[in-house]
Amino acid sequence: MVFKHLAIVSLVFSFSIAKPLVLNPPNQGKCGNPVIKPNTEVKIVGGTIATPYSWPWQIVWCIEWNGKCSLECGGTVIGTHWVMTAGHCVNETGEVVHKVKSIHLHPKYKTNPDPQYDISLIELVDDISFGPHVQPICIPKTDADKDIISEPNTAWGTGWGTVSETGGLSHQLKQVNVPFVNYPLCEKEYGKGYIQENIMVCAGIQGKDTCQGDSGGPLQQVNKNGYWFQYGITSFGYGCAEKGYPGVYSRTSAYCDFIANVTQRAVECQDPNTY
Repeated sequence: MVFKHLAIVSLVFSFSIAKPLVLNPPNQGKCGNPVIKPNTEVKIVGGTIATPYSWPWQIVWCIEWNGKCSLECGGTVIGTHWVMTAGHCVNETGEVVHKVKSIHLHPKYKTNPDPQYDISLIELVDDISFGPHVQPICIPKTDADKDIISEPNTAWGTGWGTVSETGGLSHQLKQVNVPFVNYPLCEKEYGKGYIQENIMVCAGIQGKDTCQGDSGGPLQQVNKNGYWFQYGITSFGYGCAEKGYPGVYSRTSAYCDFIANVTQRAVECQDPNTY
């Protein structure tokens, strides 16, 4: 298995966004509502360069070497103090965190045979100022995603990860549209014991996938009312965009209780069918 992460030497937060304006966006207080809309007309392996600021919840955090930032993992803004990412992105020893108040790894997280309960919440010291360039994404309520995370529906993955399994990192945020893969097929490809339907989502086909460095980033789709929901957190896969092996994501709707408890209900899940 090729896991989509690197060893952590030191950890810093680096928001991939310009300083937010003071202007208030429409529907302020709503999640999943970008002021600058993503270009979803074009259908990061096999992806395209994203319109700047069109994924305003996307963050990148990195290894700092001699004042330079080397990509570590992606993540998403989910509240004024909260960022969500993959558990394996923070489950390393000796990390040094900067401007982070606390890290909450899921209590059931484990890596054998592959990452399970692969989610962590990071509480920041300072408030995140929401504006046209910075917005939180919505998280679907438990089981409210059943009809969404299945074939023939698709979702969008975003990140700065490698553009091929052996290639270098992308210097620009990329986006890729990937189809959801139903659980029986995903389990057939990976083998029994690897895929757990209640906590995982599968998506991607040959030539279209997330890759190394995209870990912790979102798998997202817009609902009928124009609000974006995050259905998955990039977790693991066999290679990148390999034939027969879709990417595997943590199913965010499975963690609504965890998120509400850790954030003391500062962040709560929403129903994508009615929001």
